[in-house]
This record gives sequence, structure tokens and C-alpha cells, in this order.
Amino acid sequence: MIWLAVWTVLVLGACAVLFLIARHLWRGFKALMEQARHSAEVMERLNDAVAELEAQARSRTFSPHLAATASQREEWRHARAANVAARAERVRERRSRTLDRWRAIGMPL
Repeated sequence: MIWLAVWTVLVLGACAVLFLIARHLWRGFKALMEQARHSAEVMERLNDAVAELEAQARSRTFSPHLAATASQREEWRHARAANVAARAERVRERRSRTLDRWRAIGMPL
């Protein structure tokens, strides 16, 4: 008679543990499906944005302006020179900051 009670408790305990494990797995599965749904929505929006950007990139093609006047070409040269100078200044500043960091940590440069 005592063995019947022991086995009953063991079986009921196993069923309770099985229920808890199944419930945990079900909740995890629901959360995973919710995240997958959200990821699919985000990917869909991302694909739409990429398609729109690709369409914009295809619509803007660069072609040289062969009929540009001398003043336009000179203006473009000045803009190009200003861009090159600004980039060179940014490079000098970045290298200076890097050198200062190296000196701050004790490098002999």
C-alpha cells in the first residue's frame, strides 16, 4: 500500500514537472514567434527603403556637362579645391588627436 502512494506521488510530481516545462517552452515559443513577426515587419520596411533608395540612385545619373561655361567650370574647380582642403584639414586634425592620445599614454612619438 505504501508503494502505491510513493508511485502516485512520483507520477504526479513528474506530471507537474512536465507541465511546468511544457508551459515554459510554450511561452518561449510564443515570444520567439512574436519576435519573428516583428523582425519580418522590420525587414519588409527595410526592403522598401532599400528599393526606394536604389530607385533614387538609378534616376540620378551623372553625366559631364559638356556645354558648361568657363565660369561654371571655374566655380566647380573652386568647390572641388575647397572640398579637398576641408578633407585635408580633417585628416590633419584626426592625426593630431591620435598623436596626442599616443603621447598621453606615454608613447615616445
